[in-house]
Amino acid sequence: MAWNDRKKCFAKVEKLRPGRTLVALFNFDRASDDANLGVNIIFNADMKEALFRVLKETPKGKGIDLCLYTRGGDTNGVWPIVSLLREFDPEFEVLVPFRCHSAGTLLALGAKRVVLTELSELSPIDPTTGNQFNPQDPAGKWLGISVEDVQAFRDFAQDQVGGGNGVKSAQGVEAFMMKLVDRVHPLALGNVHRVHKQIQRLAKELLALHPVKGRDSADAVKALTSEFQSHLHMISRQQAKETLGEQIAFASRPLAAALDELLRAYEDDFNLRRPFIVKSHLGDATIQEATFVGGAVESRMWSYLFKTRGRLHQFSALPPNVQVQIPLGQGMPLVPGLPREHRFEMLSQTWEHNTEPQGVTKLWRRPKTDPLPGLRVIHAERAVAAGY
Repeated sequence: MAWNDRKKCFAKVEKLRPGRTLVALFNFDRASDDANLGVNIIFNADMKEALFRVLKETPKGKGIDLCLYTRGGDTNGVWPIVSLLREFDPEFEVLVPFRCHSAGTLLALGAKRVVLTELSELSPIDPTTGNQFNPQDPAGKWLGISVEDVQAFRDFAQDQVGGGNGVKSAQGVEAFMMKLVDRVHPLALGNVHRVHKQIQRLAKELLALHPVKGRDSADAVKALTSEFQSHLHMISRQQAKETLGEQIAFASRPLAAALDELLRAYEDDFNLRRPFIVKSHLGDATIQEATFVGGAVESRMWSYLFKTRGRLHQFSALPPNVQVQIPLGQGMPLVPGLPREHRFEMLSQTWEHNTEPQGVTKLWRRPKTDPLPGLRVIHAERAVAAGY
């Protein structure tokens, strides 16, 4: 199924929502054994221009329904995206066919209404922060710090030694906190506190855009930022209704079915439920050009895809102290019996206007000036089906 076929799914949803235009924003979450391939993206402000290009082609005077699928990402991208949507429809609504986590939940707070199906998931909006002052793992990668983990450590210290009001208990709490500061840079902890305050303020401002009778916004923000205890807790539509009140609506059976059909179209088109394993797709090829699609912003009128183009290289991993002479311009050959490794050479990565109604159907051809031998020619429609 390509874009022309997905349009039929859009039309079914719009028929059930008279006077409204459907815009889909999908951050793909396909698994891969190489994080650099671009088979998935996180929520971020870089989507804003692609979303603008799609929104400006929607019919004027109609309401906007945003079909949102995301595992979350950069919360700093939420306000710019909400502000853009409100330029086209101050009372836009969010339709959630399945996952709408973290930054996605935060965005949904700015909608007039959030429509959930039986499968829909929201999540807490407590952030995990990262900067140059965070601890590093043995490989030198920055570790994220969860706001809830820092608060849980503080609560643990108070529960263990801070039960009384005496000097001894106060000194005990201080000793516990000093252990934390010894392991985590104070500026990293300060960043955790600042981001937590920022999320609380942003959530309050988003909820204030559409007040709900009988809802205490402060209680709703507290629930979403701290009371679920775990950022991995998935909030059902019943819990969402209890927390956010009349801002949450349950999809009718026909609408839920239409949204699920659209969800499955994206899952099938981009193999979202099939992990991409590099070695199984390369076979015995040593080099192969590939295009990966990590996300989509689409309506029935306009389509943008987030594409990563590059070359996959496969080579044998030599044992220690073994050297092989290779002719200039050739890669390491595959040696029978030796383990194989791969690397991805990225050539481009951008949101790209999908101008072909059947989807990405261009035939990759090796340029005459390309010095690399043995490149496979990939038909990109098959490549998309394979995950390229």
